[in-house]
Amino acid sequence: MAEIDNAVIQPGGGYIYVAPVGTAKPTITDPMAPGVDWESIGHTSLDELPEIGRDGDDPETRGSWQNTKLKVTSPDVTYSISFQSIQSAGLTYQMYFGAGEAALQVDGSFRIPARPVAQEHALLLIVVDGSRFLPMWHPRVSLLGSDAVGMDAEGFVTYPIRGTFLGHSSIGGALGEWAAIAA
Repeated sequence: MAEIDNAVIQPGGGYIYVAPVGTAKPTITDPMAPGVDWESIGHTSLDELPEIGRDGDDPETRGSWQNTKLKVTSPDVTYSISFQSIQSAGLTYQMYFGAGEAALQVDGSFRIPARPVAQEHALLLIVVDGSRFLPMWHPRVSLLGSDAVGMDAEGFVTYPIRGTFLGHSSIGGALGEWAAIAA
């Protein structure tokens, strides 16, 4: 592969948006305005940036008596995103505690369900490097709190949330599309 200098991006900032499952991939010209269907999840931790994870088996080499390296398996792999929301607000609570909009009370409080249910949304992560940005779109992601709420006297309250990328029929069962770096 050739060295492509403008294909290198430093994640100096970014945005995470959600929309109803299956929301079409937006054409992004401004990372702060992806379109009317997309809602920002708000502030996320600068100390712990979003992380794309891969979980699953490693490929396995199988052979025959005649050829010990005849075939490599294609293992089942699950991809995910983890991020730390630092915004104590309704959408964060819904994703962290696994509750729908009914958990938002008239007085502004939030009712925590006894049994969490992962919240499914389309998800758009936009990594920003100066005037350049990298949009990562996933039409169906299952989101739920993944660890303890963190508290630090010199930092922010953090809500760790993990999203598992799920296949969607709008793109032939694929998990998402990552665009080329835009300016």
